[in-house]
Amino acid sequence: MKKINYIIKLIFSMYVLINLPIHSVLDYKIVSVILINAAILTIREKLNDSIYIVVMELMIVTMSAYMYSSAATLYVIVIFDFACEKSYLGVIVTALLTMHFSKINIQVMVIFCILSLVIAFLLNEINDKNEFYRNLNDSERRLRYELEAAKIELVNSSKEAVHIAEIKERNRIARNIHDNVGHSIAGIFMQLQVALKLYDRDDKKAKEILKNSITGLSDSLKLLRETVHNIKPKDNLGIEYISNIIDNFKFCKVQFKHNGDISRISPNHMEIIATNIKEALTNITKYSNATKTDISIEVNEKYIRLYIKDNGVGNKKIKEGLGLSGMRDRIRNVGGSISLSGDDGFLIVCIIPIDSTGGKIFETTNS
Repeated sequence: MKKINYIIKLIFSMYVLINLPIHSVLDYKIVSVILINAAILTIREKLNDSIYIVVMELMIVTMSAYMYSSAATLYVIVIFDFACEKSYLGVIVTALLTMHFSKINIQVMVIFCILSLVIAFLLNEINDKNEFYRNLNDSERRLRYELEAAKIELVNSSKEAVHIAEIKERNRIARNIHDNVGHSIAGIFMQLQVALKLYDRDDKKAKEILKNSITGLSDSLKLLRETVHNIKPKDNLGIEYISNIIDNFKFCKVQFKHNGDISRISPNHMEIIATNIKEALTNITKYSNATKTDISIEVNEKYIRLYIKDNGVGNKKIKEGLGLSGMRDRIRNVGGSISLSGDDGFLIVCIIPIDSTGGKIFETTNS
């Protein structure tokens, strides 16, 4: 915008300077006043864009116009500056002074003044829009930073919840082993000590205690096996778990493939992937009329990508119910993103960062 200001002021300043030799006006006072006015313009543009500088500029131009009537053309610059500052009183005062001192065609001066006002108005509109978009951009950036902070806090909360669940499970296992297996083995240990002391004195009693100890140890071993069996998850949260879900789906043919190091997928992420696949297959059964579905899992160093695409009827206006919103929430909770499209069949793409503290939450929905 300042380039336009410079060009406009340069044009009218050159007009005055060119008219000096034409009218044989070479008085050093006039030249000095015009140069001072040029310096004022430079100061205003470079250092201090203030209404007081424009008032000083008006005074300098008035002195110039008093000594040399052609210098009244510089009032156009003053009008332009007052208009840029939105000081309409200054515009009126300058216009009156222009009419008083100008000796050239009054119609030309009116055209010059109107032209400078129109240009100033357009520049103000552009500046206002630039300021609006700059504030909008700053607001968007601030919201993005807040969203990033909320995402990190959410991921940390998710990690903390998983950690607390692990601690609770460990405490439950420890308590179970201590209360059941531990007490039983401690009792057997004391019986064996008694049997050892009675071995030489009462062989029959020692054998009886030893027999009871063997029975108790057998019961404790059985209890330990049952405890371990209860601890072990019923489902194997590996790629076989996903394969079993897909193999049990009979609505349409499913082509499943996976690439990358599947061992990099944590149990938590694998459970999220499995749940989202179940939800997607349920929706395919209900709404798609599909005959084929492609499912792929891609794993690299930075993220896990789940791709689900059917060849069904699709839906250009996607309305998220509990199923899709649940999928979105699960992916959000681990700092990932989900994209949905219903243009050609139905497409779901989930991105899960392996390092959940990195990246940004972003969501796109093509409809």
